[in-house]
Amino acid sequence: MELTSTVEILSNPKGRHRKEKMAFRFAFITDTHLYPDAPQNFGGDGSQQQESSIEIYTELIRQLNEFQPEFVIHGGDIVCGGDSFGMTVEQYEAALRQAKRFEEQLNAPCYYIPGNHDLNPVTGSKAAYLEHFGTDGRAYTSFVHEDIRFILLDSQEVPKDLTHGHIGERQLDWLREELESAAGAEQGVLLFAHQLIFPPQEFQGLGARIDNTEAVLAILDEFDPLLATFHGHLHLNRVIKRRGVLYTITAAAICYPMMWRQVFVEADGIYVKSCQLGLPEIVAKSAAVSPDRHELLLGSETDREFIIRRRRS
Repeated sequence: MELTSTVEILSNPKGRHRKEKMAFRFAFITDTHLYPDAPQNFGGDGSQQQESSIEIYTELIRQLNEFQPEFVIHGGDIVCGGDSFGMTVEQYEAALRQAKRFEEQLNAPCYYIPGNHDLNPVTGSKAAYLEHFGTDGRAYTSFVHEDIRFILLDSQEVPKDLTHGHIGERQLDWLREELESAAGAEQGVLLFAHQLIFPPQEFQGLGARIDNTEAVLAILDEFDPLLATFHGHLHLNRVIKRRGVLYTITAAAICYPMMWRQVFVEADGIYVKSCQLGLPEIVAKSAAVSPDRHELLLGSETDREFIIRRRRS
């Protein structure tokens, strides 16, 4: 099995992505952890800036609208439900409503997958999440744009916030059908899930990943169209390669380095660039809490800007 963190660096991305060359562009954001009227900053050490989460989300919306993507994909942990933040049910539902109001300010459609902190903080239910962000009563979905099939998985098929995720049998069957359809239509596939599908050696702990990764990988390995996966959850930038597929992790919006991904889909490749929120004082406040973790969270240059080749060798 090939395992390396060496990927092709995207040099001079701004100059390379001239609009006339592009097929389309989209944005990937994750781990916004919205908490209106938060009583404190969280994250154990206080690096997560929940006290500024409204300002952070506002700036994120501003940057996304400036980028002008065809659509946005949110990788989960939209709000601060689950077990870690002490939200009441009323606060949780108010945060979901606020996130929906932010979506209405976007000049592009937004697709969502749930994170472990998008579950009801008392019951563990996804009902309120589905009311605001579900598709046909489900938390997983797919769509096709140009010649790319986007598959958005629900890795929260669990009874409550367990940190790790799970993909149930019905969804696994659906995933296989989606990949078969993509192969038949000669479409490339980009796949999205909150927790990791492929846990690299650096992140072997159960909390980082889906607990039945082997079952998911067995299905993915049957099909050639898969080009890359996108994940959040770990609040850092990382890119690794497995069997010619890039498995990518994106930093959180709520804490240092406060980044999101611009993704440019072209005929020869998919170019990915990380962007930092334009909130220098808040970024610096988060960074000052744990300066020893900067390198871990920021990742290398190739974790921040890279190319996903459309045709793998």
